[in-house]
Amino acid sequence: MSVAPVALDDPAARDPLVVGVKAAGLAAAADAGLPVLPGSVLPLEASAAAIAGGVRVLERSGRPGATLAVMEAELPEGLAVALTGDRQSASSAAGERWVARSSTIHDDDGRWSGTFSSYLGIEAGDLPTAVRGCWASTFSGDALGRCDAAALDVATQRVGVLVQPFRSFDTGGTARLRPDGGIDVAVAPGGPSGVVGGRRGGRDVRVEADGTIADEQELGAVTATVRTAADLARRAAASVGATVIEWGAVGGEVSLLQVGPRGRPAARSLAPPRVTDAASPIPAGAERLARLVTAFPGPLADALVLPWALGADDVTHWDGAARPSRVADAASAIGEARALAADLAAQVWRVPPPEAGDRAADVARLLLQGRVTDGLRAIAGLQEPDPTDAARIVGLVQLVGELLAVAGVLPSPLLIWRLTGEELDRAIAGTPPALRIGPGRWEPFVAEVVRARGRGTMTALVSPGVGAGRLHLLRDLRSIGRPGPRSVLAAALPLPHLAPLLWHSAALVTAGGTSGAHLFEVARSLGVPAVIGADLDVLGSAGSLVAVDGDSGVVSVLRDPATTGWAPAPIGGSARTAMV
Repeated sequence: MSVAPVALDDPAARDPLVVGVKAAGLAAAADAGLPVLPGSVLPLEASAAAIAGGVRVLERSGRPGATLAVMEAELPEGLAVALTGDRQSASSAAGERWVARSSTIHDDDGRWSGTFSSYLGIEAGDLPTAVRGCWASTFSGDALGRCDAAALDVATQRVGVLVQPFRSFDTGGTARLRPDGGIDVAVAPGGPSGVVGGRRGGRDVRVEADGTIADEQELGAVTATVRTAADLARRAAASVGATVIEWGAVGGEVSLLQVGPRGRPAARSLAPPRVTDAASPIPAGAERLARLVTAFPGPLADALVLPWALGADDVTHWDGAARPSRVADAASAIGEARALAADLAAQVWRVPPPEAGDRAADVARLLLQGRVTDGLRAIAGLQEPDPTDAARIVGLVQLVGELLAVAGVLPSPLLIWRLTGEELDRAIAGTPPALRIGPGRWEPFVAEVVRARGRGTMTALVSPGVGAGRLHLLRDLRSIGRPGPRSVLAAALPLPHLAPLLWHSAALVTAGGTSGAHLFEVARSLGVPAVIGADLDVLGSAGSLVAVDGDSGVVSVLRDPATTGWAPAPIGGSARTAMV
């Protein structure tokens, strides 16, 4: 296959398998008469050798070594001239500046939004370096994290490079078509990079189907530009099927910079049922159970923890001298954990092990059906589980999770709780399981408890659905950490490099940013509920349980009782009660 640059007006540029989805979408838009800047594309296959070299180095030297290997890759002589169309020399084009943007087969899949690099305002002589930089972004932590989450081999990745003239835009952003025919326009000073990169300074504007804008007077001079961007989004939808675009404007003239993603919409996340108790919506005792099933989420926890933990007052802090420090054999460790769990459940329920398991299953059914009061009545008076045995059971399972993660069978030891017993046995034998990404069966119950017993605040909607879990607060880039499965991520801004964390998350909450951020595109594609405008200071610590309603904008918080000055209280008849 040829690796020579392809002009955007060449029919070959409309083939995403040749130039990537981003470039192909713009070529199709230009062919349809939309205002696309001229340009050319270095095809996907041109990156193959450099990426293969990076993969070889990655295995022995890690990400930095792989990146350096790609940045030292050989490129065809005269590449800058070929990309800019200057037939004399690259130096004669020094007065013009250029944009080099990655284009891949993933650009139509919102899960990959914002993964690969772009370079703005570069001179023609620097284009070879920018090309290598686009290729090298294959080995960024963000890209490798998404490969792991999506179970893709990095060696199969290919990156095309779209080169267009640079424009110093006055304003820019995104525009998204809504089902009712309106357009949501995210706008910020400069080009769209500030919007899609999740940085501060932008705002969201809703343009109705008839062109009206609420609070139009607040927009001032950019009102006409916003309307033009909205009209361009409608034209892009009609001509190339785009549901969202990126745009930039100079002096009121709007250019189309990207179309898509146009992929299949993700399934919505859970919609918790309301409780069926006729009396109080959610009794106070349900908080303890919500913390239990959130701390130990998944089928394995239902089998090895829930039957005896239903009798525990403190459901999240089993630790101490009895907790094992290591296990030599995973199968033996799980066998011991199963035997201990059966005995402990029998002690807690004061019945033989099989009957104890049946009674625990009956309680689970009551709770999942919304019969919370009946469920609490069924576990009243249970014996407190022995803390030594409890610590050992939990410790054995966690250590086996660590062994499986080291062996590469699980991407994270925390995901062991999401396996069934049969899946765990196969994983111990060396067969990686098909991991569950969506909500587990307890998440609707947790969401309902948090919404009823916690405090709620209103935010701006970004991605629909409802999710609930333990808070994972991202205060700064140095303390990202790895969230547990089905955590609620909270961050100051929707920065793109947080995307790999969303694959196993219940919801996303940010203090700032606009709806056009790439991270929110990832959330929509994964079916992760997301909102903007939360006060992170009132979310509490890692012990908080958080429910995010992406359909109403309500974020509810049930803080850890140990938090100083906090007393859980229901939000009463209004979901708009402010947190205090």
